[in-house]
Amino acid sequence: MYFEKPCIFAEFPLDPCDSDRKNAEALKSFKKDPLSRMILYINGEIVMKSVDEAYFAKVEENVEVVFLGKDENHSYFASEALSDFNLPSDCEVIDLRTIARHAADNGFSSLPSLLARGKMLLDWHDRHEFCAKCGDKSYMQRGGYMRHCKSCDTEHFPRVDPVVIMMVIKDNKCLLGRGPHFLPGMFSALAGFMEPGETIEEACRREVLEEVGIKIGQVRYVKSQPWPFPSSLMIGVIAEAITDDISIDKEELEEARWFTKEDVQSVLNSGGDDHLRVPEKLAIARHILDVHLYEEWLSEEN
Repeated sequence: MYFEKPCIFAEFPLDPCDSDRKNAEALKSFKKDPLSRMILYINGEIVMKSVDEAYFAKVEENVEVVFLGKDENHSYFASEALSDFNLPSDCEVIDLRTIARHAADNGFSSLPSLLARGKMLLDWHDRHEFCAKCGDKSYMQRGGYMRHCKSCDTEHFPRVDPVVIMMVIKDNKCLLGRGPHFLPGMFSALAGFMEPGETIEEACRREVLEEVGIKIGQVRYVKSQPWPFPSSLMIGVIAEAITDDISIDKEELEEARWFTKEDVQSVLNSGGDDHLRVPEKLAIARHILDVHLYEEWLSEEN
């Protein structure tokens, strides 16, 4: 079934070659290899031949690049396109959400995961040009998986922001909310960033109580999804509600409602409209919603 499939942005297709990242000579040889491939980004979007086929440029030795990993035949790198880059006539620049949405709607592909890894690392370097400890300029090392400050000898590593996303359920119902920025009729799972020192369960209970005033008991992990906007890890759970009276935090949500399984299934069958839509296949919220709809899967797991 759909919910058993991996989330889009998961299933990274390369060997990340961690030991080679520390070997400057190995990285140089990978860059010189005529079979090496470079993915090009322009303001966070990707140079593509089509929505499901990446364009691979030649790796330039004098350009700062991020090493992504290797498959059986190629080494892969990622880089921002230089200002004088001329877009090939058979290519276009496509945003990652569009690429991922196409993959979700047309059968799973690991291409979004590859492109997302490059985007997340390049975004991180763009935001961390200077040392957070002393403020001096830092420099890329280890194939792009570290920055080093020569002034204070501090090493900086890419960070991932953990986010809990929960399908709140009670009996035959699930709780969905909508933020003010959502498309008309769109309802989705509640979500929030984890705070320092929290467990996943504690973050889930805190967020639900803060946003809709509902107390949560058991929390069951379902699956996770890398989310490259800019660099999060969505941790999907089923959260069993103890109470069901909704009290909305208007700064967080515009609306929140309980929906029966029949309500949700009807929307899935019809495709929804401006009065009610559910998360698209791209989102982990859709995966955990599907788990709620098919309780027998949970029963088999437990």
